[in-house]
Amino acid sequence: MHRTTWRYTARAAMLAAVLATGSLVFPATTHASHAQVNMDVTLSVYTCCGSLEGFNDSDPTHLFSIHNIYAPIWSKKYPGLKWKETLVNDQAQLETKLTLAVNSGNPPDMVFIQGGYIGDAVVRKLAQPLDQYFKNIPASYFLPGMVSWARFGGHWWAIPAVSGPLAGQLVYVPKYMTPLGYNNSNLRTFNDLYNMSKKAVKFDSAGNLTRIGYWPASGLTANVFETTGTLMCPPGHGLYNTANQPTATDPCNVAFLTYLKKLSDLYGGYTKISKFISGDPDIWSGSPKTYMATGKGLITPSANAYWSITPFDNFTWGIKGGLDYQLTPIPPSIDGKLSTAANFPSTQQEIIIPRGAKHPDQAFLASKLICWDYGYLLGPSTNGSPVAKDQERWLQAFIAGEAAARKKAGLSGNPAASLEGIRMQPLLARNSKAHLPINPVEPYYQEQLSRAATRVLLGQQSPEAALAGVQRLVLNREKQLASQYGSWNW
Repeated sequence: MHRTTWRYTARAAMLAAVLATGSLVFPATTHASHAQVNMDVTLSVYTCCGSLEGFNDSDPTHLFSIHNIYAPIWSKKYPGLKWKETLVNDQAQLETKLTLAVNSGNPPDMVFIQGGYIGDAVVRKLAQPLDQYFKNIPASYFLPGMVSWARFGGHWWAIPAVSGPLAGQLVYVPKYMTPLGYNNSNLRTFNDLYNMSKKAVKFDSAGNLTRIGYWPASGLTANVFETTGTLMCPPGHGLYNTANQPTATDPCNVAFLTYLKKLSDLYGGYTKISKFISGDPDIWSGSPKTYMATGKGLITPSANAYWSITPFDNFTWGIKGGLDYQLTPIPPSIDGKLSTAANFPSTQQEIIIPRGAKHPDQAFLASKLICWDYGYLLGPSTNGSPVAKDQERWLQAFIAGEAAARKKAGLSGNPAASLEGIRMQPLLARNSKAHLPINPVEPYYQEQLSRAATRVLLGQQSPEAALAGVQRLVLNREKQLASQYGSWNW
């Protein structure tokens, strides 16, 4: 989920070829006119954790800073608009900073929200309802998941900003995968990935892990449960039910945690696999020693989305001509079906306008211009457009970005143009009705899941017992939140 800093900053810093404006700019979409709003203001914006950033970053090597993408458009549309950006390190710190700012009467005008923090921000009265701005905008204008993530409890609470469109596909190198007998036809389910990993795993004479097949997470963070874990579940099941009530003990969550334990045991236990993964320079480093370049890891944690092809289009890994790569057409799941892939969230980033913001009208118009009217221009940065009808435009911009990257790196061709997992992005995005959690208990829920999963993988607790404990804690936390902030109706 585009919620990780390495994805944005590595992509922005590694490219040094500007795409021709004519190949990317299309006529902007329009909604009701707001000509009466004075845009000669300085908007304060909080960014965080791999969100869109760089509102004042004019460094020409940072091609995908927001400034470098949109400054030519701003100069024509809103020539007097200026920005004050505050970059925050993580979502928890962001919420603390925002709480202090709102309570002191000096909030920013815009805040980028990711993960499961939107419900918490709303119930704490950090975000203001935005219904007035959506009166002439039909919900069908956006991808379904983006709507459900931003509009709940009878109000629009956020501005849909960045979609997946849909992540979860896996990148691999045929050079290492083909000898094991695996390809896109038989890397479709979790069982496929386990069986491939059984063939791939190797240890040295001292019992140290030297090669793995698949491992989904460098740490048991929220990402693995909110995203990969959903693919073990049928639509309507997972961490929450259709009424957004916590369901940690849902059998599919038990199955996912059981699967992680089984995979961990295959690699000699959680301690060994954690140590092994910690030594990987990671594909975004471009290091020739990264496990996917050397074959020590066939599908490593960072190879978990369509955007993970980007390092292969930017680096040669010390190999003439670089490495050929492949991408699974859809996210592998419990049954390998397209219908199950729709359970993967299509949501990445949204923007709230805090209560007490000094320039709410201007913040909305600036957000609309960036994320809706010209959101497809984010294609080369791999951030997705939230606008339903612009998915094909975004796709072409993404493919053009990969072509430019390969040309700059001295690599021939453009595999992205023919990969099924790339070409299917508009379909996958529209099919997904899933979104990241909106229940205010979500940040606490993820903390408890991470702790419980660690205990399970270390053999200290069974998946059933661990998740039952999480369910009790989370339901109790819900009651505490309701007592402190009032109940909610979503």
